[in-house]
Amino acid sequence: MKQSKRVIVITGGIGTGKSTAVSIIKNFGFKVIDSDKIVHEGYGVNSPLYKQVTEVFGKQILNEDCTINRQKLGKIVFNDNKKLHILNEIVHRYVLEELNKAINENDDEVIFLDIPLILENIKQNKYYELKFDEIWLIYVSPEIQIERLKKRAIQENKNPDDVLNIIKKQIPIDEKVSMVNEVIDNEGTIEDLRIKIKGLLKIKGIGW
Repeated sequence: MKQSKRVIVITGGIGTGKSTAVSIIKNFGFKVIDSDKIVHEGYGVNSPLYKQVTEVFGKQILNEDCTINRQKLGKIVFNDNKKLHILNEIVHRYVLEELNKAINENDDEVIFLDIPLILENIKQNKYYELKFDEIWLIYVSPEIQIERLKKRAIQENKNPDDVLNIIKKQIPIDEKVSMVNEVIDNEGTIEDLRIKIKGLLKIKGIGW
């Protein structure tokens, strides 16, 4: 792909340590555009996403202060695949536009995109309008992924089964390995991860 900017997507299943990897990349001085943050800010009152969602789902999803009640919205779409599809399409289109806008407005030679579910979306023929050069996967074995999630659930006073059900909705981590350009193993310490990311950046001729 020929373009002046180099765009790299960072992804990883829940419990793989993707957020830690993103923090390391930021500490190395690189710009990281967060798709989850785009959605969170997009639900702000009177934003374009807010207006689209409230137009489709009505004022019944609003709190008294006119903010969107995510729990109410979730209950509406949870058992209605058609409404869930509509919501996903609205959110996806908004995120795609904001990502492309952020890339175009940024002057850095290398830009990272933090997109947790990009592989799931690619499999559904989404993100085809997003131009990027590579996908880097933060990886741990399924066993370690489950172990970490159970531990986190207990610490946060959540039901481990509820957290583990999230994995079932994502592409298995081992299947993701064959769908990406680079795999970064994160079964060691944070320092191990930092060294591996720095090494990969050097190999790619990025930053060093």
